[in-house]
Amino acid sequence: MPSISRTLTSLVATAVTCFAYSVAPAQEVSAIAKHTRWVTSLAFSSDGAMLASAGGESLQYRPGDVKLWDPKTGALVAGLDGGHPTNVWSVAISTDAKTLITSGYDGKVVVWDVAMKKPKATLDKHKSWCRSVAITADGKYFATAGEDGNVVIWETEGTKEFKTIKAHEAAVYDLAFSPDGTTLATCSTDKLGKLWNVADGAEKGKLEGHGDAVWAITYSKDGSKIATCGADRKVRVFDAAGKEQFAMEGHKDWVTNVSFSPDGAWLATSSHDRTVKLWNLAEKKEAHSFGPYKSTVWAAAFSPDGTLLATGSHSDSIKIWNVATKMEVFPAPAAPATAEVKKEEPKKEEPKKEEKK
Repeated sequence: MPSISRTLTSLVATAVTCFAYSVAPAQEVSAIAKHTRWVTSLAFSSDGAMLASAGGESLQYRPGDVKLWDPKTGALVAGLDGGHPTNVWSVAISTDAKTLITSGYDGKVVVWDVAMKKPKATLDKHKSWCRSVAITADGKYFATAGEDGNVVIWETEGTKEFKTIKAHEAAVYDLAFSPDGTTLATCSTDKLGKLWNVADGAEKGKLEGHGDAVWAITYSKDGSKIATCGADRKVRVFDAAGKEQFAMEGHKDWVTNVSFSPDGAWLATSSHDRTVKLWNLAEKKEAHSFGPYKSTVWAAAFSPDGTLLATGSHSDSIKIWNVATKMEVFPAPAAPATAEVKKEEPKKEEPKKEEKK
């Protein structure tokens, strides 16, 4: 009969062995998962190899940040420093990914050289909050939106002012170029969307129907549709001439951003209600809701191939979702512990309101 001493020794050894093999090695946490600052705008490069984020930590009192990420691995490619002393509110990338444009609460617009990772120009035309920037597909022009109702169209080469348009009688919240670059769409707290001829600045049409401030506006990739969203909690879809096709409801608070999937079959929206929703445009209804997040979600952007959806918020920073599976890619969940000593399979268990001023 074995001694008590030997029995205890054996038990301790067994316990140590079981413990050593029952905990799987921890997965390395991606840089994107460690990002904890506000993310208020997102943009993919046209080849999908880069995701740009804009944000900060405070609207006014701390410098904003611009980050470049690898959306496949979650790695931080670069941080663009020294551009904005306040929160960065919007980011746009040129088709060739050589130029990045940002705007912020300070009213500044910064044109970045991506390869050099430094500003090429800083523009002070807007004297207050510049909420949105957009760039044409050919990279010839970019546009900026002001709190004073003015929209400025710039020549990218040399960053020269091309035309200033008194677009709205209230703050301009968002703008977007048509894919062919001939039309600029804008939206405002005056409850309207408008279409402008880029060449001469003439108004081409109005997008009406929202009962409150219109927060975001965007074109489908083929230019046949325009989508808007706003404080009335509705998402509206128009044809290219500005005639409303239909509206959809589902969010319980202000809708902050809207994005078409590359094939034009889906919309993604973000909201103060702490969710991101996917909408089936053929069926004109909500198809899926991501969340709830911990706070307001400001941004939603599809990857160019439509397989990923990136979102930005105050508390959850960046999340990237697989559109097909609806599973979170980044931050990836931690690997569960596995009992490698045992040959049998382990048993499976059963399965905030912040105003954007």
